Amino acid sequence: MGSFLTLIYYQKSVMLPSGALGLEFFFPIVIFYQNNCIIAFFFIKIICFTFYIKIICIILKKQKLQMDQQRSSLCVSLHNVEFAKDYHYFLTVQLNADGEKKRTDISAQVSAPVFAANVFIIPLNQFKIEINDVLHFEAFVVTDRQQGLGPELDNQGQARLLGDCTLELGKLTGPLTDISGTGVRQHLKFTRKQDKQVTVGRFIVNLKLVGEQLLPINDEKPLDNDEIFHSLPAPDPFMKFTWRIRVDVRSAIDLPLNRKTSHGLPETYVELGWTLKEGVPTDENQKYLTKLVKFNRHPIWNQQFLINNPQQINRKEGFLYLSLIDTDGPKDIETVYFPLESMQPFKPMNICLHCKFAEYEARPKLFISITLEMVNKERFLDELCDVIVKMVHYNPIPYSSRTFLLMTLNQTTVKELPFAEIDLKGPGTLAQGMEDAKSDIFMSSIMKIPPHKAESIYNAVAVFTLPKSFLDKGVAFYLGARDDSTPSKHAMPNVSVGYTGIADEDLKKLYYSREVKTARLPVTWDNDCKVKALFTNSVCHVELACMDADDNNNPALDARNPSSRKSTRKIPQTPDIQGSGVQNDKQKWDLLSKELSQKQEMIHRMMKEIDDKTESLKVTGTEIVDLRRQVKLLQSENAILRKRLAHEESLEIQAVITKEIAAMSMEELRQKIIKVAQAYRNERVRNEEFEKALKSAQKDIAQARQLEVDLESLTRVHQENAKKMLVMQQEIQKVGAYKEAIKKQENVISKLEKLMETSLKDAQKARQAQLEVEQLKTENLNLQRQLKGAVYGEDIGELDRYKQECQRLEKIVANMKEELKNKRPVSNSGADWEQDKMELEVKLHKAHARIEALQDEMTYNAKNYAKEIAQLKLVIAEKQGDFDYFYIYQYNQICSSANIITGQIK
Repeated sequence: MGSFLTLIYYQKSVMLPSGALGLEFFFPIVIFYQNNCIIAFFFIKIICFTFYIKIICIILKKQKLQMDQQRSSLCVSLHNVEFAKDYHYFLTVQLNADGEKKRTDISAQVSAPVFAANVFIIPLNQFKIEINDVLHFEAFVVTDRQQGLGPELDNQGQARLLGDCTLELGKLTGPLTDISGTGVRQHLKFTRKQDKQVTVGRFIVNLKLVGEQLLPINDEKPLDNDEIFHSLPAPDPFMKFTWRIRVDVRSAIDLPLNRKTSHGLPETYVELGWTLKEGVPTDENQKYLTKLVKFNRHPIWNQQFLINNPQQINRKEGFLYLSLIDTDGPKDIETVYFPLESMQPFKPMNICLHCKFAEYEARPKLFISITLEMVNKERFLDELCDVIVKMVHYNPIPYSSRTFLLMTLNQTTVKELPFAEIDLKGPGTLAQGMEDAKSDIFMSSIMKIPPHKAESIYNAVAVFTLPKSFLDKGVAFYLGARDDSTPSKHAMPNVSVGYTGIADEDLKKLYYSREVKTARLPVTWDNDCKVKALFTNSVCHVELACMDADDNNNPALDARNPSSRKSTRKIPQTPDIQGSGVQNDKQKWDLLSKELSQKQEMIHRMMKEIDDKTESLKVTGTEIVDLRRQVKLLQSENAILRKRLAHEESLEIQAVITKEIAAMSMEELRQKIIKVAQAYRNERVRNEEFEKALKSAQKDIAQARQLEVDLESLTRVHQENAKKMLVMQQEIQKVGAYKEAIKKQENVISKLEKLMETSLKDAQKARQAQLEVEQLKTENLNLQRQLKGAVYGEDIGELDRYKQECQRLEKIVANMKEELKNKRPVSNSGADWEQDKMELEVKLHKAHARIEALQDEMTYNAKNYAKEIAQLKLVIAEKQGDFDYFYIYQYNQICSSANIITGQIK
């Protein structure tokens, strides 16, 4: 009888509740047919629950710890924003209703705005994403904005909410927390709720979990040298310079849009050079051009240029020509001529240049650094030296991407990267702005972490040129990094994160010593810097070297062989030359000829070393190629060995399990299978219950959200009603006040009526008093008439007769006296004359007596009548005074009552 073997596998997968790993059960059934007997052996591969659960817990804890440490913030970036009309827009982002609201900058007046600040780092609550976390996006339109008012544009105009949208993060927890994932990309729409939802705009949002203070970089791939990292310019070894200008063209922001192209974005570059006259550009064959940056309003060039003086120009004169150009634009964006007369040697100017041209109020800004390097002819022994930064070493590499290296003089401290503002449209001149921009801070180009070798001659990351005498001026180095929490006008590093000590002694040792090659200065992290957490776990050293600037003319100079470059250097120890200078031209030219011969010998020696080292480089190149091949072979063998080792380990585990299974009896196997099956069923039932509970919880959550929406609407209605009730209550409270005012007014009116009655009565009394006064006046007049009549009326005629009679008699007497004088006396008529004279004298005496009596009576009567007239005048004056007092009293009473009424009405 033959025998055959039938092998059947039954495989079933059970997922643990965590969903992290799967537990697989294999039911292999082996049936042997031999000698008409059937023997069934059941083999099962059982993996211990406890072992897997422990492994799962450890993995989950590690993943959670890693997420808490490295992925505690949410990076939100906004792209492809589109609206219907051309306006000024800005967007806001907020995590939940109580989170901090972050906003973009205000765009130009376009329908498809491009924002410079479009990336936000939002810290998560408890360092993880909750199920109820929601991102709120809002779009605002800015109106009432005026053009060309300067850099302060964000505080102008009125903002009005255009639309909003929300994004639930609970549904995106899986893709966001995936360690190997690249984030989430969502297409969203801004809507406005009126009678129905209206779409007002759309945009794309990218979400990714990042570190707490990670600098957001738009590029997913690492930054290469071809993008913003360029080699430093090499000096011309065959050209001696009297002066030269080191220009760093760094970046620009808010460049104007290009309406001629379909995409609307500019393609810009910067050209610069030296020119003798202002307004005359540099010749085409002498211009220096930056790299062309396409489709970007905020380009970063990060390029450095060295502009030497022309051979026929040795004096410091002329202008530095700089022009910012859009390739498809109608004209240059900005052209500036910097006068060399306003530049001071080795006084760097780090400038933020505000251009004159402005489109939609956004004035372009250009960030540059200018340093004039000039040989001091008066002190010819004060040679120029190069302070070389060979490398910035980090261990481990910090969690950042870009940095600046700064060198300061005179112990200058740096907290924020200094860029002096020069407004070409402002009231000051360019020369004044350049004078204010002078500083003691030398700034390198933007560097990666770790830095790349940007300088080919010294194989260094940065080079700073100084006079030898500047090595005693408190030289220190600072590291700059990017802090997103600090407001900044550019995308470059903006704060100082670390610094070294004073490096004067180290630099002098490196310059004069024959043995010391390089020196490492430790970097101390700044405790006040907000991004210190990114660097605090790293140990940083700045590796420095220092040598003559003339030595870099020989491209064969190798820093690893300092004896070749320093063997001919003479340390200035002669007191005559160092203290008082050269007084004799012959000694000067002898010394210069000796130095020239020594340098020529050094050049020949270096040429020989070049030949030797080129051969050695060829040999080492072939060795490197062979070593790379060997490394690849070893790596492939290592991978094969690792696969074999994993396979053998799995076989060993299977062998151990099969031994355990073989040692079991059929009953034990049956019991194990039953237990596993029961555990599987229980687990499946639990999973079903969990699914039902999750579904019910989701329904409850949906109902709760709907209830929240209803509650919000009810609260809004309730708030509106409450406001109306408050208004009504205030009005009701005013009704009581109105009633009290009415009562007071009624009382006042009654008082006024009484006052009017009294005033009418008083007016009547005044009229009666006036009538009485008039009567008294008439009576006075009558009395005066009577007095006149009594004194002069009846006897006046008689008195006149008496007076006429007296006058007649006096005339007769006078006539008679004249006749007596003229005539002689007559004896016969003498008695008659005497008798007549006696009679006349008697009449005259009687007339005189009568006249005197009448005069006495008239004087007596005049005195009596004068007394009566005086008494009557006193009575009239008293009546007139009483009348005036009563009139003034009534007038004052009426005015006071009117004032009381007006005060109560108010």
